[in-house]
Amino acid sequence: MGSPLLIGVFPFGLIYGAAAREAGLSLTQTVSMSLLVFAGSAQFVFVELWQNKAAFLVLVLTCLALNLRLIIYGASLSQELGPPRGPLEALIRSYMLTDESYVSSAIGFRKPGFSSRKLLYYLGAGLPTWLGWQSAGLIGYLVGSLIPPDWPMVMAAPLIFLALLISLLRAAEPKNRPVKCSAAIAAGLAAIAADNLPLNLGLLLAIAVGVGVALWLEQSRKKREDGQ
Repeated sequence: MGSPLLIGVFPFGLIYGAAAREAGLSLTQTVSMSLLVFAGSAQFVFVELWQNKAAFLVLVLTCLALNLRLIIYGASLSQELGPPRGPLEALIRSYMLTDESYVSSAIGFRKPGFSSRKLLYYLGAGLPTWLGWQSAGLIGYLVGSLIPPDWPMVMAAPLIFLALLISLLRAAEPKNRPVKCSAAIAAGLAAIAADNLPLNLGLLLAIAVGVGVALWLEQSRKKREDGQ
């Protein structure tokens, strides 16, 4: 279920491994971060900020803000998966939560026949991504210097996120689609406008703009519905 996503995940992981080595991280640090954190975009931002000698507080807050979206993902999936049956299941579900596993599950849960197999479907979407990311990071660290610099691998990350975004918007309920599309467009425009801000602050601004637009439009829609 998650295997097709490896087309984008694996090159992204190779870049992460190579970038981590270039930033001065050891092999143990690079692999440990993938195993313990398992958040590709946050790991990539961490390496970039580390290489630019950003303040530790800025580094932590940036990665934290970048991963706040996972709280929304988790709340959304919990409505489908129900409460975890014990701390071990809660830990596994949280650990496997990524953009890829969320989008795959959110779309897959809408298909008939998954009422009793949603957890297995969720894990099936997350496990290939986990395996691909771990192996790609390791390979990227070991042989990243051998990758030709003219290979457009850096495009893997934005392309996979764009594919996930389009898939999620297409799968949204018709009444919610305008809000989500507007929020995505607003966040994209904010990211472009703030691209030159230092320390990836433009990314934080884009997240805030997207969430703010979504909340404002959702509240406006509810007011109109209550007034009818």
